Amino acid sequence: MQIKKIVIVGGGSSGWMTAAALSKCCPDLNITLVESKIVGTVGVGESTLGHINRFLRLLDLKDEDWMPKCNATYKNSIRFTNFRIGQGESFEYPFAEGLDYTDKPGGSNSWSELATLYPDEFPPESFAEFFCTGNTLLAKYNKQTKNNDKILRNFDFEHDTAYHLDAQLFGQYLKDNIAIPNGVEHLIGDAHSFQKDHLNNITQILLIDGRTLNADLYIDCTGFKSLLLEDWMGSQFMPFTKYLANDSAWACRLPYTDRKKQMLNVTDCFALNNGWVWTIPLWNRIGTGYVYSKRFIEKENAAIEFSKHLEKIYGKKIADKAELFPISIRHGKRRRAWINNVLGIGLSYGFVEPLESTGLLTTHENIIKLLDLLNRRNGYVTRAEKDAYNLAVDFDVTKFRDFVSQHYALSQRTDTPYWRWCTQINEYVPEQFNEFVLNHNQYTNFLGSMINHHFHGDYIGNMYIAAGMGLKSIATKNLIFNLNDGKNLATKKEEIGFTKRAYFKYKENITKHILTLPSHYDFLKDNIYKGVDEFID
Repeated sequence: MQIKKIVIVGGGSSGWMTAAALSKCCPDLNITLVESKIVGTVGVGESTLGHINRFLRLLDLKDEDWMPKCNATYKNSIRFTNFRIGQGESFEYPFAEGLDYTDKPGGSNSWSELATLYPDEFPPESFAEFFCTGNTLLAKYNKQTKNNDKILRNFDFEHDTAYHLDAQLFGQYLKDNIAIPNGVEHLIGDAHSFQKDHLNNITQILLIDGRTLNADLYIDCTGFKSLLLEDWMGSQFMPFTKYLANDSAWACRLPYTDRKKQMLNVTDCFALNNGWVWTIPLWNRIGTGYVYSKRFIEKENAAIEFSKHLEKIYGKKIADKAELFPISIRHGKRRRAWINNVLGIGLSYGFVEPLESTGLLTTHENIIKLLDLLNRRNGYVTRAEKDAYNLAVDFDVTKFRDFVSQHYALSQRTDTPYWRWCTQINEYVPEQFNEFVLNHNQYTNFLGSMINHHFHGDYIGNMYIAAGMGLKSIATKNLIFNLNDGKNLATKKEEIGFTKRAYFKYKENITKHILTLPSHYDFLKDNIYKGVDEFID
């Protein structure tokens, strides 16, 4: 089939991201987007990962143009609090690739050696500072820089920052500034029914008001409803309940009381007894919510637990005024994303859960795969290419599911039934992790190879989480000197000593530099929101 005409059913962030990208990168396509005027969006703020920069570059978007229209702020890291043992401890997952503390080769095993020999100086949370000193300290001190002077090694502002944004406003911006100007036809209406041919392809969609739409490819952006892909085409929904417990959330929007202090350049994830709380600082407000499992706590009790957390963090006055609203989470995937001439993008295809910001991630990554396919042969697509697309997106969402599941499965918490399920019953058993448990000779590759699926960079994301949870690639100090690649004892000791001295010296110098940098809020005000009213709703 050759795709010349596309109908996108559903707006929101996924619909308009799809329409904008197609109209920008496939200018010969005839594109129509139809959305209902009665379907609302959540609008509590969205967190992204560094992967979104590739999508933004495809659209030639500049931060200073789109960010003020979407109340966007920067994000350098994800902070996990209470996930390891539940006693207020925290660790970072910063965005950056590569070791940056010294010119001497090192890596995850160098940190494990130091953490084994000097546990007080190298606790689990120190791994991020050791492996990615610059961006981790930017997150720790809530500072921001473009790093034009290259003082922070391996920190590239264009790649190693992501965003907090209002997804609804982001979709609207793409609609007004890219999609509509590029000729996308925008219709308001509700899809009611369809007609198919003898090959099970949809030939037309009927709207409630009697209008009909026809296309070569129909893209389903109807969210969890998955109207076209699941309901009309029968792509089976496959839940992730064996791997992930959380299926609900309470959310709210909060005002700032101390903007410079509270407008963090991290997404804060704070574990509670039956789930975790996200905190996303937008330019105009804070978006927060409690993701929990109905298997372990009633809806009303979850709201009480969330309110107590808000009171502890923001004070009773703010907590009492918070207007909580419920969100249902349907984590899982459809068996196939592309069936005949129907393709699901966004929630209509699959969703993991809010942890690790995979919602928009799977959306823009799947859009990029579609763009690549449509541009290879002027829109001509075979069954083999559809199957290849399905394999690729299935691999990605499964990989993300396992990565998110790792955050729970590797915790040391067993203090509630919820955390006992996460750590003792959860069916997260990656093949290479199992191999490690059975074969201690693989210790030197543990943090790198314990997980078969790669997430950030190569295996780096998995390392941050595993180390932050207290795992090391070396169990005892005897292993350091008994399995030392043929080096004699004195050589090994000197190498470890050099690494320790070089790291602390580098960290000291970088800390001094970072403390002179502007706060995240001041950086935004000077570079993004200059000349813009203080807050935009």
